[in-house]
Amino acid sequence: MKKQLSAFLLSGGVMVVSLGILTLGYYLNSEDGPELEVRQLDIAIAQPPPPPPPQSQQVTEQADVNMQVEGAGAPVSMADIQVDPEIEIDKPERPDVAMAQPDWAAPEIDWEAYALSELDGKPTLLTPVKIRFPKKLKHRGIERVVVKLDVMIDEKGDVTLIDIVDNPYHELNKEIQRFVKGSKFTAPHKADHAVRARFIWPVEIEA
Repeated sequence: MKKQLSAFLLSGGVMVVSLGILTLGYYLNSEDGPELEVRQLDIAIAQPPPPPPPQSQQVTEQADVNMQVEGAGAPVSMADIQVDPEIEIDKPERPDVAMAQPDWAAPEIDWEAYALSELDGKPTLLTPVKIRFPKKLKHRGIERVVVKLDVMIDEKGDVTLIDIVDNPYHELNKEIQRFVKGSKFTAPHKADHAVRARFIWPVEIEA
C-alpha cells in the first residue's frame, strides 16, 4: 500500500511540475516574444509585351529645309571667304587703239560739163522711151505728162539723173529713175573729142 501511494504521489508531483513549466513557458512566450506581422502581398504577373505592328514600306519625301527663316533667330550664314588684302593683281595693259575719224563729208561729184550749145552736135537717144503709166493717173483721166530732167551724159553716152526739175505727179518718180538709168545716148563731142554734157531733158510720157 505504501509503495502504491508513493508512486501515486510522485506521478501527481510530476504532472504538477509539468503543468507549471508549461504555464510559465506560455507566459514567457506571450510577454517577451517578438510580434509577427502578417501582410497580404498582391503579386502582379507581368504580361508579355504586344507584338510590334507590321512594318509597311512607305516612301517619305524629304523636303528642302530653309535654314534662314525670318524671325526664327539668327540666320545660318555660309563660311566667310577670307581674302588676303595684300595680294596684288597686275592690271592688264590697255592697248593703244587709234580710232579713225569717220569722214562725214559727202563725196564731191564733178558736175562740170559742156552745154548742148557748146557741143559739135546734139547727142542722140539710142534707147526707146518706156515708162509705165500709173493706173491712178489713168483713173483720174490723165493720159499725157511732160517732165523735165536735169541729166548729164558722160563720154560713153551713159546718163546720170541729177534732179527732177519738173514733175506734177510724184507717182511717176520711180518710173522716171528707172527709165533714166536704162537710157543710152551717143557720146557728146567737142572738137572731135568725147566730153561730158549737161542739159535739161524734157520727156513726154503718154498713157
